[in-house]
Amino acid sequence: MAEPTIISAPEAAVAVNNGEMILVDIRSPGEWAETGVAKGAVAMTLHSPDFSKQIGALLTAEHGKSIGLICATGGRTAYVINILSKNGFDNVVDVSEGMIGNERGPGWIKRGMPLVTADVAQRAYQLLALQP
Repeated sequence: MAEPTIISAPEAAVAVNNGEMILVDIRSPGEWAETGVAKGAVAMTLHSPDFSKQIGALLTAEHGKSIGLICATGGRTAYVINILSKNGFDNVVDVSEGMIGNERGPGWIKRGMPLVTADVAQRAYQLLALQP
């Protein structure tokens, strides 16, 4: 099992803007509402009973892109990526500094990077899920 690719928030933003990556915010709906969601990310909460089915479908479809995961501080993304890697999904990237930062970086929000509302990010997921 290979070590996951770890990227910074600015690197994730570039990859999303270039159409190379789908960024998934796996935090809770309350966290999305409190801070907003990274612009370009889709909102798919780890806390949903359908999360494993949703993330599995996204990874299987993949749309020719890598999948980046972001949470608040990188703890949940590391956990999910470890499980996905054990199940053969190696196209997943960890935005390990998260939205609010940790020792690996200040985070999306403190960097002053663009945010959208939770509603916008949830609609982005719904649109993505409809693509063939």
